[in-house]
Amino acid sequence: MTPSTPPPPPAAVTAFLRGVDRRARLLARVQAGDEEAARRALAVTAQVFAGDAAGWPMSQWPLQFWRLLLSVPAMGRGVARPAAGPLPGIARLPPPARAAVLLHLVAGLEDADAAAALDLPVATYQGRIRDALPRDALGQPDLDVWRAWSAAVKRTLEALPDATPTPLEAISYAAGRTARRRQRWLWLGVLLCALALAATFVLHPGTRAAIDVWRQRVQVQPLPPADPPKARFDPADPALQPDRALLAAPHELQLARRLPLLAWLAADAAALPPADPAIAPATADAPPDATELARRTQAWERLAPAARAQARAAWAEWQALTDAERTQLRAIAARFDALPAADQQALRERYAQQPFDAHRGWHLGPQLGRDWPRIAPLFAFVAAGERAALLQLLRELSGDDLAALARLAQTTPPQARAALRHALLAEPPARRSVWLQAQLQR
Repeated sequence: MTPSTPPPPPAAVTAFLRGVDRRARLLARVQAGDEEAARRALAVTAQVFAGDAAGWPMSQWPLQFWRLLLSVPAMGRGVARPAAGPLPGIARLPPPARAAVLLHLVAGLEDADAAAALDLPVATYQGRIRDALPRDALGQPDLDVWRAWSAAVKRTLEALPDATPTPLEAISYAAGRTARRRQRWLWLGVLLCALALAATFVLHPGTRAAIDVWRQRVQVQPLPPADPPKARFDPADPALQPDRALLAAPHELQLARRLPLLAWLAADAAALPPADPAIAPATADAPPDATELARRTQAWERLAPAARAQARAAWAEWQALTDAERTQLRAIAARFDALPAADQQALRERYAQQPFDAHRGWHLGPQLGRDWPRIAPLFAFVAAGERAALLQLLRELSGDDLAALARLAQTTPPQARAALRHALLAEPPARRSVWLQAQLQR
């Protein structure tokens, strides 16, 4: 878990909203098909976003804002009269395809963020874009139509008038005004307390006499010399390096960096040739002496912060595996390293062709990674404080429980997923299977 950051100031929320105002108004109008419904949807989104923005990094604000807007029920309806509103060509599309196209052309999101906003794998999102386009004479998506849509979006955005302050700006302004008003009252209270304290010394005739009597009772006696310290802080001491476990096992760290690939190979029995008894898995790293650890520490501290962060993340994922999984992956790594270079490259290319959700899942190890694409929608937006507990819970579930969870992932709407996760975490381990089956029957 990372330390909590202070909530963003109202000015930051207001500035963000000003940046997305035109695009949000256009997307809501086309997706809802009705001016009044779009206005209400934007008001609801603004209120929820203002309350939750402090819990997200600012880099995630665009994704979270568009996800919230599209989760409003009015955004999933068909458009009764497409020609009566803006962008009629896009408005004629079914709601799922319309939302996918608008996220790209109006919201300006990349494929990964747009897919996450719709709780879809990237490949499925890209398929919706392709299916939304009419076909040309060769049966391929007509790119001329796509260019025409893009140009129409640009013209419509430029023609939109500036809006009055949106609900989110009003919320931000009111919050800032309330905070400033409370701060003024607080400082006034502090000033009054200080004046009252000063008055007790200035106005009361016996105050100084009482202080003089108290001073006469105070006895001053020098302290004995301090004992020499048993130890002094040495910033160069390798034992004080917080990453010393990682630095003490460089070979294990290399395995951790390859965890997703190795997990995929372990789950795909046909990907590697049969095990050769002559190929032994790598042994554990021998503890380094103080000189070697100091050398590694110096090299580590010369790395860029981003490189150190990536190594720490890989190490944390490796340590989260069970002992049996780590033992299995060491053997897989030995078999993979024994292959010719061309065969290794072919396997890497096969792994790279998998969809986004599959790649994310293999970071969790071979057992959980195999089932991750089916359950990923339930865990797309999880608070940092819940991740460790949810990961432990998933590792404890049986295959039947994961299958039930996968079915729930397909039937639970986005706005109900957080409540489902909290309820599952609250169930005792012995009752989780019964609880999951009960949810399927509802």
